[in-house]
Amino acid sequence: MNTPAQLRTLQIIWVALVGGVVTYTAVVFGLLRTGAAPEASLDASIMNLIGAGVLAYMIGGVFVRRAMVERIPRDASPEARMAAYQTAVIVGLALSESGGLILVTLGLLSGTSTWVLAGGASAAVLMFMARPTGDEIGVA
Repeated sequence: MNTPAQLRTLQIIWVALVGGVVTYTAVVFGLLRTGAAPEASLDASIMNLIGAGVLAYMIGGVFVRRAMVERIPRDASPEARMAAYQTAVIVGLALSESGGLILVTLGLLSGTSTWVLAGGASAAVLMFMARPTGDEIGVA
């Protein structure tokens, strides 16, 4: 697969992951707001501690992605650079997505729609800002 095709594939993956987080957040938020969600089984007061830790984890994912991209050798072939870039982007997106989904799910379990929105929105924003581009690594 050539580099522009790989980049397009990576961008499709990016859109799918962002869309999944947004959809899941909207569904859970809707369940909470309409009263269709099950009764809360997690003490809402613990969400501040858990939420802060998970948000820090998600922000850490941005730094992990950045470090992985910076370690891609500039003298590598475009194909090798793109392969390393794909790995870095997917790892970074996975860290943001997983943190957001954890917060959305725990928000559902605690009955706190604020944490549902905070988790989903922060994941979506971090993922949106991590849009893969060829300019970032000098290919395509």
